[in-house]
Amino acid sequence: MRRCFALWYIAILAVGACRGERPADRASAGSATSMADSLKTLAALARLNPTQNVFLNRARAQSIMEEAKRTGQLADPQLRYYAAQERLLGGLTREAISMLEPLQRDASANSLSVTAQSKPFYDLLAIAYLRLGEQQNCQLNPSADACILPLANQARHVEEAGARKAASLYGRMLHAFPDDRGSRWLLNLSQLAVGEYPAKVDPRYLIPGLGGSRVAAFPRFLNIASNVGTDVDGLSGGLSVADFNGDGLLDLFTTSFGIMDPPHLLIADGRGGYADRTIASGLAGIVGGLNNVHADYDNDGDEDILILRGAWLGDAGVFPNSLLRNRGDGTFDDVTFQVGLGRSRPTHSAAWADFNRDGWLDLFVGHESGRATGGTSYPSALFVSNGNGTFSEVPTAVGIAVDAFVKGVTWGDVNNDGLPDLYVSILGEPNRLFLNRSGRDRAAWRFEEVPNAGGAALPSASFATWFWDYNNDGWEDVLALSYDIRNGTALHDAVAQEYLGQRATLPLADGRMADVEPTRLYRNNRNGTFTDVSADVGLTRRAIFAMGANFGDLDNDGWLDFYVGTGNPDFRSLIPNRMFRSVDGKRFEDVSVDGGFAHLQKGHATAFADFDRDGDADVYMVMGGAYEGDTFRSVLFENPGWKGRHWLTLELEGRAANRSAIGARVAIDVITPAATTRTIYRTIGTGGSFGAGSLQVLVGLGDATAIRDVRVEWPDLTRSTSAFGSLAMDRAYRIVQGTAPVELTRPLVPFRASTGLPVHANMPKLR
Repeated sequence: MRRCFALWYIAILAVGACRGERPADRASAGSATSMADSLKTLAALARLNPTQNVFLNRARAQSIMEEAKRTGQLADPQLRYYAAQERLLGGLTREAISMLEPLQRDASANSLSVTAQSKPFYDLLAIAYLRLGEQQNCQLNPSADACILPLANQARHVEEAGARKAASLYGRMLHAFPDDRGSRWLLNLSQLAVGEYPAKVDPRYLIPGLGGSRVAAFPRFLNIASNVGTDVDGLSGGLSVADFNGDGLLDLFTTSFGIMDPPHLLIADGRGGYADRTIASGLAGIVGGLNNVHADYDNDGDEDILILRGAWLGDAGVFPNSLLRNRGDGTFDDVTFQVGLGRSRPTHSAAWADFNRDGWLDLFVGHESGRATGGTSYPSALFVSNGNGTFSEVPTAVGIAVDAFVKGVTWGDVNNDGLPDLYVSILGEPNRLFLNRSGRDRAAWRFEEVPNAGGAALPSASFATWFWDYNNDGWEDVLALSYDIRNGTALHDAVAQEYLGQRATLPLADGRMADVEPTRLYRNNRNGTFTDVSADVGLTRRAIFAMGANFGDLDNDGWLDFYVGTGNPDFRSLIPNRMFRSVDGKRFEDVSVDGGFAHLQKGHATAFADFDRDGDADVYMVMGGAYEGDTFRSVLFENPGWKGRHWLTLELEGRAANRSAIGARVAIDVITPAATTRTIYRTIGTGGSFGAGSLQVLVGLGDATAIRDVRVEWPDLTRSTSAFGSLAMDRAYRIVQGTAPVELTRPLVPFRASTGLPVHANMPKLR
């Protein structure tokens, strides 16, 4: 069963790549120009045969029609169906509809009802109309609620024709196939979009709960991305949040899945808005990348960026990654080849840590190997810093040998021995845990794999992951999010089952139904092993289908919450993103709809950060799918604030430890109103494996009356510690290793109000 998890993307959708030397491998200068040239050449090679690349949809549609014309098969309904499908996936929605309507009429000419033969035409035409409604309304609508459940007020479709036509088609399909829960789900969404839910939904097909419960009494976070200039339109992609230009304000860097999609460097302007400085930053031509992660790899005091490319593409994803060295002012050089990271492999995830505690960050890069499914082997790699800004690959003899379809990697100190351990999330095989037994001497480098990952080997359909101390006991726990995409089907049917109170299932290739695999939360047993506590804490929902995700403290209560981007490439996978709030570290409650987070478009890289410096965590998520036409605007949810709850912001800088202080452990003792002491623990890092948050740590203190002391254990060879007892609440401090904290002057930077522009400049034209 495990072998089938990656088949849809690798074997069915993967591109057949040319063998032999790659253009990227021939580059030697190590400059941004040479990388840009290499990426341009690779993209050109991919376009030479678009029929082999499922994500070059417009070129594929054209190729299908050209081949049909050459062979005299222009009238073949099956070929025209495929061409229309590619046009839809390519964003040419009106063209797709114009081709599908006559095909649907022809397919149902001899029957007044939908048949098994005509249903595929109805199905594709219905989602094409619903997609048209989304493009005309959600994509071109600057409303904060656009495409977010419960689709109330300004989120409802003004241009109603697309959604109404879709609802009519779904109604016809359900009349013939009443057990089609996927069509039932999309019928409800279509009628919700035009204000007819629930009153005018046929009671036989009504799915309750899409309007929210308000049981949680959770305040609504508004999407202000269009107000402040962060609503980047693109496909699925990566995110890094850091102060890239050294002005004290948090900036954003995003990438997009398309092989020629540009990145976006969004620099805070100090007036509550952001300016796109991509070209000025030296990043022209540094395209593509589903994920990225940042760190100060060369210890020069500014944050650098690693872009990861080739994910989900199998042999067609043999692209180089990009290490972007920050010059200190928010401009960058691509130094990938110069520093020894120039190998080309399909890559989705990587993580920084100083595994040998020499004060320089090392890097584990998780490649997507096809070994388990009979494809090409791409073993993952551990790189050690040479202490001079370059890297050397560490031989697998040290104990880390991973040749698997890796979707997430994360470092954390499992046994509190001061050394970072490695957890690898694998799609289709058991996850793996490697305990660090290293010393500073190269001869002493050693990792020990823990059998069954210490009890944390599931889910088999594993994706985004991270270490965190969810229960504040001083020991790092593991969350491994499920992405059960067996057989490559759309996900709306399983989500509909869950909303109907049924067990979420997916069809297998042999026609049988299987339970959707759940997400797993593992509590650290303090002995190198873990216990699955998912059911105990209320994480029993199976139909989450997590892609990008990250964590932070939404409500400043001192307990960590998390947000999940959901979906898969199928256009029918219109399912809500999920926000889970921790209740005293004992259970999680779903506040997705009530809090305004239940976005129906596909969510990816995510970060929690205090962008406006008001002491609470805002949330940014990169939106969009994988097919050419499945673009959407990124979202930025403004935190409404929490009266009576305090906070503390810390910026740490290592000296004997790595400059970014990644891996530093922070413990904050606060005095409660009952005059007792409560300890809140945090680890410095970027958070989850798909989305890189700020290394500046914002800690919610709840209703504390005072901070008693703050302790920092630095990630150096001696595990040096610092302790401070005079920090004030609701303040920001900078702590340089070996010196006293310095309070930072951090005036508020309120988010800019709406510009009132009806259409964003980045929005696509409808065709």
